Amino acid sequence: MIRSLSNGLEILMFLNKQDSASAGELSKKLGIPRATVYRILLTLDEKGFVYKHPDDHRYYMKPKVKALSDGYSDDDQLAIISRPFLLNITKELRWPVALAVISGVDLRLRDNTDKESPLAIENFSSGYPVPILGSASGPCILAHMTLNRQRDILNVLNDTNILREQTDQSVEEILKMLEIIKEQGYSMHSRQRNKSYVGYTWTSDLTSLSVPIVRKNKHIVGAITIRYATPAVKKDKALRDFLPVMVKTASEIIEKIKAKRKSRKVKNVLN
Repeated sequence: MIRSLSNGLEILMFLNKQDSASAGELSKKLGIPRATVYRILLTLDEKGFVYKHPDDHRYYMKPKVKALSDGYSDDDQLAIISRPFLLNITKELRWPVALAVISGVDLRLRDNTDKESPLAIENFSSGYPVPILGSASGPCILAHMTLNRQRDILNVLNDTNILREQTDQSVEEILKMLEIIKEQGYSMHSRQRNKSYVGYTWTSDLTSLSVPIVRKNKHIVGAITIRYATPAVKKDKALRDFLPVMVKTASEIIEKIKAKRKSRKVKNVLN
């Protein structure tokens, strides 16, 4: 561990919670030698992250600190929280599992267990773009959005000709399909994947089963999707063996998110 970096981060976190602090207070509360605190504060001041008020000689954070979190989003937090749950599904069911979210009109994979699954025949990277209507997760997430949000996304896809590239259905037909998906609580999608090896090419049938991650205020967060070889798992078996595990996992992820938020609120009150 780089001690000076660790100490600097501790100081920034303390100032974030307390609004301001003197060098002596930082030294006492964090257990960092006062001389070290002064050196770190001087560096942070020179870099524009903190400033020393001339009247009370206390240190305050400057707006530049906000830049440290510009690249971090709720989707990043969701991916971090969901990771162990996704691994547990793959450990139990062996097939690869993915977490997907919709941002704007784009559907992207935030995480997956492709490398951990002994049965994965594809390997997608985090951030991989997926066709909203050419997947199980896209319709699954769309189905749990408000009707206005659904129409907004579908109209944009239609106006940019993306809709016709992914489906032959009209916007109204898709909206009816989304009603069914919401009522049944899951979405499924099958496709063929071309494979080649040593000059030979063949197709393999893949099916995806997706369930929503929805908060109790009915706000859709994302979707968990399991991919499997269609010939190996019949639909009734997937719904019987896979669906309960995934629904339970989605609920556990929501509870974990709630616990994290409650913990942060308690810490803010105590501090």
